[in-house]
Amino acid sequence: MTITYDEDFGSLMFRWRGSLWKAVLKDLIAFYIAYYIILFAQWYLLEEQQKEYFTGWIIWCEIGSQYIPLSFLLGFFVAVVVARWWEQFNYVSWPDKMMMMVAANIAGPEHLQVRKTIARWSSLQSAIAWSGISERTLKRFPTDRHLVESKLMTEEEFDIYTNLEAPHGKWFVPTMWIINLLKNLHQRKVIDSIQLDMLLKQVFSFRDGFAMLYVYDWIKIPLVYTQVVAIATYGYFIICLLGRQPKIDEKSMQKEITIMFPIFTTFQMLFYIGWLKVGQYLMNPFGTDDDDFELNYIIDRNTYIAKMMADELADQLPSNISHELNVILPHTRASFKIHDIIPKSALADYKFSNNDMQLIKPEELEEREHQKNHRARLGMLMRAIDRKKRDSVVLLGNPTPMGTLKRPT
Repeated sequence: MTITYDEDFGSLMFRWRGSLWKAVLKDLIAFYIAYYIILFAQWYLLEEQQKEYFTGWIIWCEIGSQYIPLSFLLGFFVAVVVARWWEQFNYVSWPDKMMMMVAANIAGPEHLQVRKTIARWSSLQSAIAWSGISERTLKRFPTDRHLVESKLMTEEEFDIYTNLEAPHGKWFVPTMWIINLLKNLHQRKVIDSIQLDMLLKQVFSFRDGFAMLYVYDWIKIPLVYTQVVAIATYGYFIICLLGRQPKIDEKSMQKEITIMFPIFTTFQMLFYIGWLKVGQYLMNPFGTDDDDFELNYIIDRNTYIAKMMADELADQLPSNISHELNVILPHTRASFKIHDIIPKSALADYKFSNNDMQLIKPEELEEREHQKNHRARLGMLMRAIDRKKRDSVVLLGNPTPMGTLKRPT
């Protein structure tokens, strides 16, 4: 089942069901056993020269483990799996909207049995469809006969359903019964074409969820990528069995601190193996793991809600509908202690000066345009005078030499 929690962060660390400790415990124990077998063999069975040779293998494995891009592979894998897991939950079908539309368009006590039949067929649709993809639902309805015994299907419907030849599946048959019933109501003028269209849209939307879950069950994450991630993760820690061994030859022990417990490798196993287990558990959310979807509960919930909307709530209406709404709602002492922050826009505190807030009159615009044109003409005149002055200065500063003058002939 899905694990819910509302404790503080510290107490969550000591939970067992659905926890990191439960996911990685077996792998962690297997790693420790293999690690200390190698350590004892190195300590008691090897001579000093062999220990020095074994130290070379430790260094080689330690360097080689750095070439496995484990963080990238696991991060991408888990991101894809978690996104797929949440998308599948969003395609779980709920009959609420369809039953609301049924209650609104097929109203009245004379149509009570029609509404209850649609509600029952909606639950029958869920039981048949989810039995094909969910281990939990399949264990609840292992055969078609169990649907009759649970009163989701009548004997007549059982005979019709079992006599159908459907090599590609017949999980959609209850939906077709709902559509045919709506067609019959339309032919009898109980509902008009607009109502039929609105009802069919809700039925199609209800059906689409089951179809998409079948697609997700059919099209898996590519096996080769799953294998790559699993081989990379477990291969990394197999290499660590040698690469993280303490160097116990005399030369190394004189230079380095020898620690007999793989502290940092343990943290890596918690993180990396935990990541891998998250991906493995969420790849198929319709199994019996701790975080798989509880479709049996959803069937029970949907059956009860659909029956209530079809029967008790279909024509229920309070008699007094003229009661005034109090816009100031009271608080309890507990809720009053919680200070709510009233949202406001980013420019709520923006200030303007009095001059900026003054309106501009059309006469002022015309006057400003006239002043602008006048300044432009004055500027052109001043630039022309300046150019003329510069030309005069150039002529006075560079007079024509006397020797260059020619006599008239």
